[in-house]
Amino acid sequence: MYMRTKPTIALTHPSILLSEHYYRRLWLAVRNIKITRRDWLDEMADMIRDFDGKIVTPDGHQYELPLVDDVFGNDFDMRWLGYYLIPNEAGDHPRSRSRKIERLQLLDLYFRIKHPEVAENFRA
Repeated sequence: MYMRTKPTIALTHPSILLSEHYYRRLWLAVRNIKITRRDWLDEMADMIRDFDGKIVTPDGHQYELPLVDDVFGNDFDMRWLGYYLIPNEAGDHPRSRSRKIERLQLLDLYFRIKHPEVAENFRA
């Protein structure tokens, strides 16, 4: 009988998440996916619930996935996401930068789990 190996995903280190290139690529991916601002909470909760693998910290320790509502501070309208998605005047970069690492990590995990072909471009 063949046993499928469960995937292991390491969280992206905060210094990489906040790097200009990675941050912009993640921002573009979130802007371009067809999920309404308010549906993101459900999408991320479903992703966590349905992921049949292991998530580890950048140094290899088991990561306990948080409750999405706790990470987003019970922001059910996802106002933070609305502010995060606002572009600069040229429209090609974020207007401001968030330092909410746990929120950025969940967005990053969403793409790495649900859309790995998109996430491959974050580091490119």
